[in-house]
Amino acid sequence: MKILFIHNFDYYEPLGIMHISSLLKYKGYQCELYDIKFESKHYKTIKKINPNIIAYSVTTNNWKRYCDFNNALKKEFKFLSVFGGPHATFFPELIYEDGIDVICRGEGEYPMLDLVNKINFNLAGYNIPNLWFKTASGIIKNNVRPLISNLDSLPFPDRELINKYKLYRKRTRIRTITSRGCPYDCSYCFNHAYRDLYKKSSHKVRRRSPENVIKEILTLTNIYNPKSLEFHDDIFILNKKWLSEFVTLYKNTKLNIPFEVNVRADLVTEEIAKLLQEAGCYSAQFGIESGNLHIRKDILNREITNEQILHSARLLKKYKIKINTFNIIGIPEETLENAIETIKLNSLAKPTYAMNSIYQPYPGTSLAEFAKKNNFYFGDVASFDRNYLYGKSVIISPDIKRLERLHYLFAFGVKYPKLIIIIKLLTKIPANKIFQSMYFLYRVFYVIFVFKRLSVKEVFLRIRAKT
Repeated sequence: MKILFIHNFDYYEPLGIMHISSLLKYKGYQCELYDIKFESKHYKTIKKINPNIIAYSVTTNNWKRYCDFNNALKKEFKFLSVFGGPHATFFPELIYEDGIDVICRGEGEYPMLDLVNKINFNLAGYNIPNLWFKTASGIIKNNVRPLISNLDSLPFPDRELINKYKLYRKRTRIRTITSRGCPYDCSYCFNHAYRDLYKKSSHKVRRRSPENVIKEILTLTNIYNPKSLEFHDDIFILNKKWLSEFVTLYKNTKLNIPFEVNVRADLVTEEIAKLLQEAGCYSAQFGIESGNLHIRKDILNREITNEQILHSARLLKKYKIKINTFNIIGIPEETLENAIETIKLNSLAKPTYAMNSIYQPYPGTSLAEFAKKNNFYFGDVASFDRNYLYGKSVIISPDIKRLERLHYLFAFGVKYPKLIIIIKLLTKIPANKIFQSMYFLYRVFYVIFVFKRLSVKEVFLRIRAKT
């Protein structure tokens, strides 16, 4: 039994696929990754692999590309196609697309294992929780199973799966994750939809033990000898007791590998900032999202005050931790002046770098429903692409063109607030390619020389991989 995972290189390791692969391999099945970005002779290579199942993890930004690729393969080979990931979870109508045989909603490890077992042992029936099947008589829709409660029971992500490709194998910054879930309900995020899917159980954040995380990090040092780590948890500092135990173990192992985490501004305390510093945290990321209190509180459902944002920034800087803020441009109801408020709040927080992205109304989120209901958005999921970092919005607003240009100039306004007046004037000029080049070069400078997430060589390899 052979399972082939199709992926398209997108900077980070595909942890979801790697988790599924590790469990399947642990149970004796063959798994392989095929990265479209690094391959050219698709039919020849896939024919040689001869997989029984071809699986895809898709988002709203890339589902159409994977569907097209899958349909092309279906004309050449016989296999069972399985689509999982966020888009399949929140837009299960994906099953009606041509060429898709099965979709997986929610966590994929055990649904995929059950599916592979059924095929391998010639077992009949479609009663596999989390999976929807397309059959000759119609669509079979199964409910989701309970969330995995003991994350320590899962094998570590399958690094061997991706190491066939040099760009993964030679990376100096390694990403892993210690928890699943988030207790908050930001309107632009999927967590409230995930809670509804799992009947509120997704509000319970599940966490690996500190010992289990340390064991994985030790294996990573043997494979990669990384210069830094990134913990991809939604909020790394949710549980102070867990954090304290982890910091003690991390220090005792004398790994001395600097790492980066995501935090939430209203949870940062002096004790937590000190713990992070002691362990070697060199960078923390948190969302400001909007500098306008009404938009942040009533539209984005983020109950965080300006004072909490500025206080957390002061604490992190006190302990020499670099700050990267997340911000959104083009939120429904947002005007150019509202976005300028976001720049000004960031400039007061003085982050090391202020990241911003173009808002995308993802299916299943309450903000997307708000956008449609109030005529800010008339599109459908087929209109999505990787626009959120590249200046193109699907939101209807009188200021949207100027907001798109502000997206490129945002970080300059935060770093040099005296330029805000000039930046406002520049947003009237349709010079997007010039602004985009400025944005790209400025961001690359911070990635390489300030945060040191990538080496110069890695950046050029990634640029070449995207061409």
